[in-house]
Order: sequence, then structure tokens, then C-alpha cells
Amino acid sequence: MGVQTRPNGRTGRRNAALVAAVVAVVVFIVGHAATAAPAVPVLPVVPGLGTAGGPVAVQRSATAKVADLIGAGSINDTGRRWGVEGTDLGHMFMVGPRLAMTFGDTFGTPAVQDFYSVTHTDWRSNVIASIDPPVTPALGLRFRGMITDRPGHARELIASKKVKGVQETVIPTYGMANGPKNATMNLQYMSVQSFDQPGHWRLTGSGIASSTDGGVTWKDQPSARWPANSKFGQVAYVRPGGPDDPRAPVPAGSAPGDTVYVYGIPGGRYGDLSLAKVPAAQLTDASAYRYWNGTTWVAGEAHATPVVKGPVGELSVRWSSYYQQWIMMYLVDDTGEIVLRTAPAPTGPWSAAQVVTTTKDFPKAYAPYLTPRWNDGPDLWFTMSQFTTYRVELMKTRLTVLPAGGTVPAAGQPQSLPARSPSLSAPPLPSATSAASAASSAVPTTTAAPTSSSAVAPAAATVSSDGPPSSATPTTTRPTAAAPPP
Repeated sequence: MGVQTRPNGRTGRRNAALVAAVVAVVVFIVGHAATAAPAVPVLPVVPGLGTAGGPVAVQRSATAKVADLIGAGSINDTGRRWGVEGTDLGHMFMVGPRLAMTFGDTFGTPAVQDFYSVTHTDWRSNVIASIDPPVTPALGLRFRGMITDRPGHARELIASKKVKGVQETVIPTYGMANGPKNATMNLQYMSVQSFDQPGHWRLTGSGIASSTDGGVTWKDQPSARWPANSKFGQVAYVRPGGPDDPRAPVPAGSAPGDTVYVYGIPGGRYGDLSLAKVPAAQLTDASAYRYWNGTTWVAGEAHATPVVKGPVGELSVRWSSYYQQWIMMYLVDDTGEIVLRTAPAPTGPWSAAQVVTTTKDFPKAYAPYLTPRWNDGPDLWFTMSQFTTYRVELMKTRLTVLPAGGTVPAAGQPQSLPARSPSLSAPPLPSATSAASAASSAVPTTTAAPTSSSAVAPAAATVSSDGPPSSATPTTTRPTAAAPPP
């Protein structure tokens, strides 16, 4: 998400549909080679760890960088191979048997360690890579390929106007695939009007763009729009039992993968965290979303009640079958802390936060995104960005299982007072009888009115569908960005 001026680092018939889905998967899966993807490994599970009777504490000493994924000298050598010397974010989702990794604002040459010491050209608002999931990520995540518009050049997926104050950029904040063969790729994006000061930016709105041809072309979804002031300007997805959390426990009365929980924050890094849910098949229909109001699920984003008190920056949530907990990670911008919370269900209740690392350990770090795989062992794997180098790194950390009634050491508690507090509210865990009725009430009738969040349509992203961005699109003539707080 680091633009150089930004002052923040932060169908038809059934058979035809199936054929189209297979073709879409093949485009993303095959890429530039024809080798078969390795099977997703089945790792040992240690049942019962980290349950309510055994709290966990972050092992700060175990937090370490595994590998640089971006730029010259990285394991992927993305500058030489795809013209990507700097980019950020790196949130992930499964597409068929492969892993998609999506990035924000992306730049080409030159290759320098202090990225913002020079001006970079070849600005693209977003790019995407595919990965064959290795048995273990201990040696890093090697890219199989990137979607390109010409040989050796990563393609901008969703175009932007690149005009500060109008639409400075369009950045995907999270992705998920659904549909037959898990082949339809969806990217929730924020349309940034301008980056104003560290940790703060204004949106024109947010939405979802989808691809059914393996990520080559993207179509904006007019039914999936949220206004500039939405509490869901930036999101993270969780789909219990779905391809990205296949071993996660599924609420009684529901089927694996049929519900998506959507964690939302407004544009920037200083808002509260709110919660919504939507049937997976209706991800791109804003009227199908139901928002947690502190008591129940209701239509209308205006009724959404904070679940976690801000400031909450870029975040991710995954199930760990090793620790038997849902894990949330995000940036607390004002104190420069990457923190972790745990919960027994994706709806919470979420524990008080613990520090995983800080911007003193990793200068100007942000955007911790937990991986969709390898969550069945003691190590937690996540990507993280650093604004100084403007690269994405693969990271790892580990938890210690405390005895019943144990407390987190003082050294692991964040400076941020809001982060020290547990979640503000959480939906109750559904019973076998209540889950079925809740699921049915989450699906609107054909006469349901749109939610208040979709009543004001944001400025849509410009979706590039046939070729590279226009030559009229400016490159970086803008001043170097200021860094986020150390």
C-alpha cells in the first residue's frame, strides 16, 4: 500500500459453467510452467492446546524473518523476473490447489535497500502472484508466476486514476475464491482518494472485483459497493471449513464453507473493528450482508457495533488446529506494535492483545497476514511489510501454552491501552438448533432492501480488462512519502 507520495506506510448450462470454471483455474494454476502442484500436507494435530482451560502467550523470541519475498536479492528476484522492485501487503487465499498472494502499490526499478531514497517509475496499483504450496514454508514462499501484461512485467489488475484528491490508487485489502472448483477470484478493494498523513487516508469507497479467467481480467461488481465512510472500507475474510481454513470448526447446523465472516475497519488505521457475515455464494451482494449490532445480526451497516476497540490497522484471522484457537493479527499504528488476539470462534470473544513484534525490531512494519496453510503446527506463519525497504517478508512466531489460569507476562502486553482490553462484544456460539435459523435469516428475500452501506455508491475502480494501463496513466512524478511512526 505504499505509494511514493503517500505519507503512510502502513450462467448458462451446468456443464458449460463447470468447463468455464476449470478453464479459469487452469489459467491461474498453470501460469508459465506445467509442473504439478504438490498435495497440501497433512501435518500432525495436537488436540486441546490453547483451549479456554489453557491460555497462550506469544514467544517474542520466536518472532523472526524467514525470507524476503520481493525485490532484488529476494528468493523470488521479482525485479528481474516481473519488474517488481517494491510492493507491500501480500494477503493470501487459495485458488484451486494454488495459493494467490495479492499486493498493493507496486513499483519497478531501481533496486535499492532504502526504497524511498530515490524515485521509482512503473507504478501499478496492484499485482498478484501464484505459489505452489510447499510442504513447509520454512525456506520461504517461491512464486510460480505472476499475472503479466507482457513478458517480464507484472500486470496491474484493477486500474486507478492515479490522481491525488480524486482517486490516488485502488488497493485490494483481501481476497477469496468461491464458486465451482473454487475458481472465481474476488478482491475486496479500497478506492483511495488521498493519503493524507501517517496512518490516515480518505476513501472514495470500496467494492469487490471478480475474475473468472484465472486473474487475467477483472470485473467490478456493482452490487458490492460501500461508501467512503463505511466501517468496512478495509476487510479480512474468514470462511470456516472453506478452502482457506479447511480444518476450522464449523458452527453446528451449518455446512463447511457456507458462511463468510467479514472483519471491517474504515479507511486508515485508527478505526474500530466491526463484524459482518454473508453466505459465501453471495459475497458480492452487499444486501446479503448482516452486521453484528452487539446483540444479534441485522441488515444495515449503520447498526454495526465495534467488536474490538481501535486503533486497528491491516488485519487477518486464521484457525490454528495446533493451538485450537482462532488467531487475529493486526497493526496498532500509534504504538508501532504488531499484535495478536485469540478466540474460540471467529465471532469471538477475542482475548486481550499480545505483542508479536514492534517497529523497533522491524522498522516501519505493518500488514501482518496469516497464511491459509501450515496452521497445524507450533509455528504461526505470516507475511509482513516494511516501509523502509518497501518489501514483503515471510515471518514466523510461536505461542507458549500456559497452565489453566495462567497470565500473559507483562513484557508481552502492548503499550496500547485499547489493545490490552478484550473484545467489546461477540455473538454467542450457535447451538445446533439456533444455527439453522440464524443461517436462514442471513439470506435476504428477493424483496429485501439494500443495506445502508450500499445506498451511496463509491467511485468505482477502473477495471483493466484487455491489456496494460493506458500510456496516459502517469508514473511516479510525486514526492517521496514520509514514513510511518517508528
